[in-house]
Amino acid sequence: MCTVTYIPFQGVRFLTSNRDESPMRQSHGLISSHHHDQPNIYYPLDPDSRGSWIALSETGRAVCLLNGGYESFIPNPPYRMSRGQVIMDAVKAEDANRYVDTYDFQGIAPFTLLIDGKSFLTELVWDGDQKHLHSLPIDQPQIWSSATLYPPDVRAWRKSLFEKWISETDVLDSDSIIEFHQMANGDNENGFVMNRNEVVRTLSITNIANREESGTIVHVQLDMQRREEVLIHYE
Repeated sequence: MCTVTYIPFQGVRFLTSNRDESPMRQSHGLISSHHHDQPNIYYPLDPDSRGSWIALSETGRAVCLLNGGYESFIPNPPYRMSRGQVIMDAVKAEDANRYVDTYDFQGIAPFTLLIDGKSFLTELVWDGDQKHLHSLPIDQPQIWSSATLYPPDVRAWRKSLFEKWISETDVLDSDSIIEFHQMANGDNENGFVMNRNEVVRTLSITNIANREESGTIVHVQLDMQRREEVLIHYE
C-alpha cells in the first residue's frame, strides 16, 4: 500500500503494490470472497481491518490504495472506517464512477485510491476533508509512493528510478515487475523494499495482470518466501 506502479504493455495492464507496514500486520495470503449475487473478488487479507489494500474482481476491475494523500499527516483516530474497507467497497461497487461520485469518505484517514476499470484509470485522493478526482491515461506508466512514508524529494528519486527502468526494459511481465519492486536501490529506508529498524518494512508485493477477458493476481510474502497465483476468467 506504499509503493504502487501501473504499467500497460502489449494489451496487459499491470497494477503492482508493495505493502510497507508493521511486521505485526502480516497478511493471510490470497483469499477469494463471494457475497450473494456479487462476483468473486480476490485479495490479500489484512487481519486487522478485515479488508485489503489491493483487490481484483471477476468483472475485471482492479483497485489499489496507498495511505495518505498529497502530503504527510498526523493521524487523528478514532476513524469511522478503516481504509481497508474502502478497497472492499470500491471493488464490489456495481458502478465505479457512481462509487467515486457518491461515496461518503468523511471520517476516514487520508488515502490515494486507484481504480483500473479496463477502459479507464481513475485516481481518487482523499485528503481528509475533500476528494480530488483525476482521470489518468491508460497507456502511460505511473508510479506512486505514499506521502506518509516518503517526502517529496524521495518520491521524485523513486520516480526517476522507475522511469529509467521502464526505458531500459524490453519485456514487461509480472515476474520482471515484481523483481523491480524488490529493488533496495542502496537505501534501506527508502528503497522499493525497505526496512526502518523493523518498525516498518516491506512485507509483501502483490501484482495484478489485467487483460481483456482474464486476469492474474500474484501475491509474494517476502519473509515466508511464499508466492501465490490465481488466474481469473472474467464474467
